[in-house]
Amino acid sequence: MLGRENGQYSFGDMQAASRINEKHFILRIDREIDWKRISRKLEVLYDPKKGRPSFPPLVMLKTLLLQQWYNLSDPEAEEAISDRLSFQKFLSLSMSDSVPDETTICRFRNRLVEHGLYEKVFEEINRQLEKEGLIVKQGSIVDASLVKSHYRASKSEDTKDADAAWTVKQDKPHYGYKAHVSVDVGSELIRKAEITPAHVHDSQVFEELVVGDEYAVYADKGYSGEERKEYLDALGIYCGIMEKAKRGQCLDMWQGKRNKRISKIRGAVERCFGVLKAHYGYVRVKYGGLKRNRCQLFLLASAVNLKRMLKLVPA
Repeated sequence: MLGRENGQYSFGDMQAASRINEKHFILRIDREIDWKRISRKLEVLYDPKKGRPSFPPLVMLKTLLLQQWYNLSDPEAEEAISDRLSFQKFLSLSMSDSVPDETTICRFRNRLVEHGLYEKVFEEINRQLEKEGLIVKQGSIVDASLVKSHYRASKSEDTKDADAAWTVKQDKPHYGYKAHVSVDVGSELIRKAEITPAHVHDSQVFEELVVGDEYAVYADKGYSGEERKEYLDALGIYCGIMEKAKRGQCLDMWQGKRNKRISKIRGAVERCFGVLKAHYGYVRVKYGGLKRNRCQLFLLASAVNLKRMLKLVPA
């Protein structure tokens, strides 16, 4: 059954709320976003009449976002919500309300995966950011980064994750996935995201990462090729893909200078992956299987964009 209403706030709730710093980033995000539009996209997850009353879908989605910001497992999220007043306020829970347990969190995530709604949530967040003029659209930077599988494995044994794959980078074997993103030049917001097994070449996902409304698309020499240049030319988008020297030849002076200019622009996407790995723990995926890890990537992208938003809007 569609989510139950939360309890009314008591005097104790109001006293506790007075101790919370209103400048806390999750509360600032809460005030900036129109959550009602997002909530409407989640209503299809529950039958309005059948079954027991559930937690409101928006409460559950916000719980998943808290997991991304604080790199929490399901049991850790349950415990943190019970302990932290700022989390309870973000979720609009009173002190008398029950807290989503780890099983409920897991089931809700599986429902998101089943219905593919995590992508619609990401798109709605970006739509709101675009409406506020935060997405610049001067250009997109496309890149990919390897992410280890949830399961540790060696080539001498059967792998537990049928969707993960082996690849080699800098003479080192890697088992897992590859995260692909498109980052907006200027705002550094993530506009597109995708995940593939690790052995898939970066260029195979290039077209899926082009939004279509940007002035230019920038990428490293791994994306070099006439096919990508022709694709961008057909869309009227400037090709900012770095030049790759042909076998036995060197780049000329003009090509070298061009690559240096593009390399400076590409720094934004490197920072994006740096944030994902250093601050969000995205060195290793949390789940087995492509579908669930795709959900995680889009939730991460949503969380990153929401926090990045605070640096782009006046305090």
